[in-house]
Amino acid sequence: MFKQSIWREQNAVLYFSGTILSKIGDKFYIIAIPWLIYELTQSAASMGVMFLVQTLPFIFISPIAGVLADRLPRRTLLISSALLQAVLVGLIPILHMLQVLHIWHIYLLGFLVASLGAVFSVVNATVVPQLFQKEKLIKVNATHQFIDTSSVLFGSVLAGMLIGKIGVYNVLLLDAFSFIPIAVSIVFLKFLTKETPTKMSTNSWEQLRAGANFLYHHSILGPFTLLILIVNIANGALISMLVYFSREKLLLTSDQIGWVYAGAAVAQIVAIAIVNYQGDKKNPIRLMLINIMISGIGIITVAFSWNWQTLLLAVAIQSAPVIMFNVLFKTMRQKLVPTHIFGRVNGLIMMLGLGTLPLAGFLTGILAELVDIRKIFFVLGICSVIATIKFMGLAKVDVEEEEREAV
Repeated sequence: MFKQSIWREQNAVLYFSGTILSKIGDKFYIIAIPWLIYELTQSAASMGVMFLVQTLPFIFISPIAGVLADRLPRRTLLISSALLQAVLVGLIPILHMLQVLHIWHIYLLGFLVASLGAVFSVVNATVVPQLFQKEKLIKVNATHQFIDTSSVLFGSVLAGMLIGKIGVYNVLLLDAFSFIPIAVSIVFLKFLTKETPTKMSTNSWEQLRAGANFLYHHSILGPFTLLILIVNIANGALISMLVYFSREKLLLTSDQIGWVYAGAAVAQIVAIAIVNYQGDKKNPIRLMLINIMISGIGIITVAFSWNWQTLLLAVAIQSAPVIMFNVLFKTMRQKLVPTHIFGRVNGLIMMLGLGTLPLAGFLTGILAELVDIRKIFFVLGICSVIATIKFMGLAKVDVEEEEREAV
């Protein structure tokens, strides 16, 4: 996949080997928990509550995790959050075996798992520049995104097969064990820069405000974060209502919807390969803006799809550029943000980026009861494209100069 392979490095072998197993475990959890909730309650409302308790921590815990990443040893945070998630997930089948499992246990444990997952995600993204040289960051991020996207294809299918053969509780046990390899691999990682952040004299609120001020005044990251907030309204609407649209307007079967998701995943993998080879050769800001615009066009195209094949094409047009943008934006902030403040800035960006998704999905669901969902997709897609055009002036910013200032 790489012209200059990073797989000869010990850090890469350790980091990605653990990540592969962890990501497959994530897909086990994502499939198993809704399945278990339905088995216990047969209630759509209960599944909605579970989605809420699993989403909120990533919005509210991310900035706190950013502060922790800048105050505490990052290796310790990664290992402890991974192992604690393993314990919490493993408690679900244990409580079942003891015949004391109730739905509120799953809500509580799901909330705690998601909270620790938010900590792990923020710290994990923050620590990457300390593990790999700057010129290799885009390859690292592309590989990480490739693993994440591929696990959607293979992990979800494997989870479905295993639930049918060994039962949902045993699948959750496998998920619990999947956290151990990533924790072990982190123990042996070699940090290229100081592993433990410098001690800070200010309190957590002042540190978080310092991260917010850095993001607000940054000539690239601030505007891009605002743009993400805007376009994620359209993305959130599509993500939350895609199955509804597929069944209500196109009358698709579950198999056809599965092909739509699989085809989109293949397009995303192609996008990762492209950005891996081209991301450093083109103006990254211009390429990022083009990706957002194409994604908006994809949402517009969804509104005009009439069967599963055209929907697959439309979703591929929407989602592949998003994956490419994510790799580029992650790499850019790893290069532009100083190490001592990176955790806070990263946590805030993740919080803001995720914050509009559940709200957009909720409001779109209500609005779809009154307005044709095709019209909603069309209008939001147009707004996404217009918003991107408004930010095209960012392409004139000198990224290399910003990188020199960050050193």
